[in-house]
Amino acid sequence: MSLCLATAGVVKSLAVASFMLTWTHPVEKTEWQEDWRITPQGLEIVEARVKGSNAGTPPDARLADGWFRWTPKLPVVPEVALGNSGVAGERRLCTDGKCQELSAIFGRPVGMGVTTMSVCTLDVKTLLARGDDFNIKGEFDLAIADYDAALKVEPASAEALHGRGMAWRAKGDRRRALSDFDAALRLKPDFEAARINRKSLFSEIERAGAQMPLKK
Repeated sequence: MSLCLATAGVVKSLAVASFMLTWTHPVEKTEWQEDWRITPQGLEIVEARVKGSNAGTPPDARLADGWFRWTPKLPVVPEVALGNSGVAGERRLCTDGKCQELSAIFGRPVGMGVTTMSVCTLDVKTLLARGDDFNIKGEFDLAIADYDAALKVEPASAEALHGRGMAWRAKGDRRRALSDFDAALRLKPDFEAARINRKSLFSEIERAGAQMPLKK
């Protein structure tokens, strides 16, 4: 999964599973940090920290190494809006021990505009590429899941049907594979790869049928 940041019509995608936000409180000039995790349901805050005491520290915060730490009792949310007062500097986003201001991530000043954080919704192109990669690796169930997701977004994707057909064939489900190849060719009659693989699979099915013992 990925994190999507958006401001003033510009969207940036970061391939991370977790991250930290840090900023300086505009009034008390203390440093704040928040650890976030990306889940299929949305963004989940894991821990909040403030350097030294602060009026916003909850009663259950514990002091460790100069930081008051606590786990905010908040639900998973689909989107988080980040404001910028312009008084205490920008928020910084940190991954793998490296931090960047939001302006550096966007490659342009964000000013006092609102930046939203959300879990990226994968587009069809990304899902197809990942499904193809799973097919190559032999992880056919994961490939099928990605092709299914692509077809939910774009039901007329001949590429997704063909890729799923390849995965079904590798799993030994010839019936489903043939159905997907047929559907791909109905959508895209000049789809050469689908035509070749359908022909090969059909020949395989015929050979398997010819080798079956005749009923008495």
